[in-house]
Amino acid sequence: MPVLLPLHIIICSLGYLLFGVTSLIAYVYLKRERAIKAKTWRLDKPFRFSLYELDRCLFASLTVGFVAMGLGLPMGIILQEAKYGFVDLTSPRILFPTVIWLFYLLILAFRLLTGLRGKIPSYMSVYGFHATVISFVLELYLAAV
Repeated sequence: MPVLLPLHIIICSLGYLLFGVTSLIAYVYLKRERAIKAKTWRLDKPFRFSLYELDRCLFASLTVGFVAMGLGLPMGIILQEAKYGFVDLTSPRILFPTVIWLFYLLILAFRLLTGLRGKIPSYMSVYGFHATVISFVLELYLAAV
């Protein structure tokens, strides 16, 4: 069990970091799309990534972050059971990340089942990261209390 705590922290932090990268890619996607549609982006100005490539990067970072959180959550539950002798699934330290994980599952399900790409998953990723930051801050606050 002593090895599990640092591993849990690293994996969950990686998941949060990748959700942040996903949000950043989604923000760039939305800005680029808006500039193209408003015809304020000059096409002769070089931009490294197309909207298609940004969407693929968004999906890749979202998937890896989702898997990382999917591995980190059970580790946290195992650690809570080892520390307290029972698992309280209504604990905010388990409930908040689980809700965030389920939200990103919803984004991935929309992407994989309906083929939804572009603007809507980008907005969902940005809003999901806002919820992730709030969840992370609340977890840090609850850990200090």
